[in-house]
Amino acid sequence: MDETGQDRAVLRVERLRRRYPRASKDELAGRLIRRAALECASAGVLMTGPAAFFGAKPFGAGLAWQILALNRLVLALGTVYGRPLSGQDRLTGIAAGAAAGVGSEILRQGLVSLLARILPRRPGARSAAGALAGSALGYGAALAVGRFARDSFRGGLSWPRR
Repeated sequence: MDETGQDRAVLRVERLRRRYPRASKDELAGRLIRRAALECASAGVLMTGPAAFFGAKPFGAGLAWQILALNRLVLALGTVYGRPLSGQDRLTGIAAGAAAGVGSEILRQGLVSLLARILPRRPGARSAAGALAGSALGYGAALAVGRFARDSFRGGLSWPRR
């Protein structure tokens, strides 16, 4: 929520613009969304796969990482579209990231519990299924938040206002 996050977003977008000087705003936004989705998918694999192997619920480190990655994504997308984010916009972005992160975390924990009951003697299968599902949930959450933010900043939607 502080200004350092916005400063990092500006630097990230500047590096992306230097690397792809002919890219449109939408192309840059697409790259940012895909990168965040891959980061969230990676966190899902790393947190869910081992937890499923041991039959334990994934711990919150994946959730914290996902919320941070989604917040950075929203800040970067605001920068791409030339929209400086107010404090309320940042809070809305954090809330969207937290909601997506918590939703996918709850689904991951439920999946690991289900796998432990269905496959009690197959830790390798639990681990593989948990890793795939955790990856898909993280990827999907990032795509949903990223596309909503992109469409909002592009002008297709608007952030909730009082």
